[in-house]
Amino acid sequence: MPWWALVGALGLISTAIAYSTGVGAARALGSKVASFVGLTEVLFAILIAWALLGQLPRPVQLVGGVLILIGVIAVKADERSQVADLAVEPEPPDPTLDGDRSAV
Repeated sequence: MPWWALVGALGLISTAIAYSTGVGAARALGSKVASFVGLTEVLFAILIAWALLGQLPRPVQLVGGVLILIGVIAVKADERSQVADLAVEPEPPDPTLDGDRSAV
């Protein structure tokens, strides 16, 4: 197989597919949650380094990872509460307050 075919396949898999699935996930999650979920990339890098290379994370790294996870959970909870607030139907307008001042 020629080298350029391998480079093209690698570029297609690692760039095009990853980018398009990332855009789709960002649309499904919403912009706030997607930005915080993107921060979990660092957490997975630390976990992979721990599992494959035996590099133990330092306590400050563990605290940072926990804070990122708390942030993702908090943003997701806030988004759910906003959706619940929007689901409540507004009250119909009062017909006596229609803006007609001729009766006053």
